[in-house]
Amino acid sequence: MGWYNCTVNNAGPAADAAEAPSPPGPVVYINLTDEGGVFASRWFYAADNTKSEMLAVALTAISLQATVQVAIADPPDEFTQIYRFYINGG
Repeated sequence: MGWYNCTVNNAGPAADAAEAPSPPGPVVYINLTDEGGVFASRWFYAADNTKSEMLAVALTAISLQATVQVAIADPPDEFTQIYRFYINGG
């Protein structure tokens, strides 16, 4: 698992869960760009047990134009799960 400082580009739920290997039902997708240049405008999905909280953090980061710190399974391929998601203070 790797840690990345990112900008949140987009975030929201999808009812079909087409790309995420999680149980059927709504999935929260979050589009991130790594500040270190490892990936740009890549979609990830929030861990099922914290998806509401991760969506709240993502929307707050967008609103405040703040960066976030995320823990993502390595390698951070498209539609990989986010395990930890924190807004950076400042």
